[in-house]
Amino acid sequence: MSGPSDKARFYMEQAVPQLQEFKEKKIFTEDEIRTLVKKRSDFEHKVLARGSQPVDFARYAAWEISLEHLRQKRCKRLRIKGSSVHSGQARIFSIFDRGTRKHPGDIPLWMSYLECARQAKATKKLKVALTAAIRLHPTKPELWLYAARWSLESEADMNGARSYMQRGTRFCTRSKELWIEYAKLEMIYLAKIALRRKILGLDVDPITEDPEAMDTIEEGPGFDTGADMIAIPDFKDNAIRPSMIEGVKVDSEATKDPMTTPALNGAIPLAIFDAARKQPFFNASAAGDFFDMFAAFTKVRALSSVLQHVLDAMMETEENDPYTCNCFIRQALVGLDPTAPEFPAALGTALDRLKESLAKTKDRETLIKKTAAWVDAILEVEELDPGIRTVLEHTMRKTNS
Repeated sequence: MSGPSDKARFYMEQAVPQLQEFKEKKIFTEDEIRTLVKKRSDFEHKVLARGSQPVDFARYAAWEISLEHLRQKRCKRLRIKGSSVHSGQARIFSIFDRGTRKHPGDIPLWMSYLECARQAKATKKLKVALTAAIRLHPTKPELWLYAARWSLESEADMNGARSYMQRGTRFCTRSKELWIEYAKLEMIYLAKIALRRKILGLDVDPITEDPEAMDTIEEGPGFDTGADMIAIPDFKDNAIRPSMIEGVKVDSEATKDPMTTPALNGAIPLAIFDAARKQPFFNASAAGDFFDMFAAFTKVRALSSVLQHVLDAMMETEENDPYTCNCFIRQALVGLDPTAPEFPAALGTALDRLKESLAKTKDRETLIKKTAAWVDAILEVEELDPGIRTVLEHTMRKTNS
């Protein structure tokens, strides 16, 4: 059986054509190439040695990625044409393949592999690696969430994202985050439909076209791997001028009132919430997280009925829980700007509910902390009416006394 040195030499020999290209096209100097060879040799011996860790493969791949970026920059600066990207990427993917075969249970290594393939726009490689990772770890919610986010944000495939979420929730019955993200995915879909109907003039009155008031569609952060959640798009109502859609023909299905269509009336997110109620993780805190997520989608016409359904479910099981009381209080303020004319009346309703809830809740301290969170957010608004500010500050002093 060959030892680590023989295996290292075998993998080093596979990189010889790439090193010859570096020398012939003068992308790197001979001294730099010798340094590259030594560095690769050190990495190969480390990952092939007995007791190697997943982080060793990750560091090796990160070094190869940095080398590939440097090669691309030098080719651009020196105007060298014909230098192939394939050999560098193939070597990087080979390192990840070897690492995941040796350490198939290391999720961070799999995630690094997937992200590397995504950034390289190697769709086929990403699909193969993603399928392998999910088959090995079907109970890991982060893999299902990554697959759904990639399908939605990179491929714009709503059906694919929905399929990943449906399969993921079958395996991950104890993952609250995955169920909430699934419901968020459906709410994003409803918000996009609402925006399209608004652009087509089906849900709003005609507006006056003002070129100076038109918003521009800015690129968002894109596929953010730092947070395990699906980003909510920034929906801008006036991104398209009315003159741009004049003469556009709309079929009869699109002109139907969405409130008469169950799917567009929030039936799917509510079905997800009802299914989540039967899972082991569900409690008042989880229901509160669902409520907070739904409340962020102020553009969805069915939002009020969705929030009322969640609140009814919370009231049915744990009416005096501080999470239930907090949602009951905040329901009156959802979707309202603190500077809007309707806000003072809604705030009065919320404060009445606060007084009622403080008298009956089973955990007064928790409710006070949650109340302080949304009150502080309102007080941070610079244009807030002085009278409202005074009322809120007095309410918090009285509550904490």
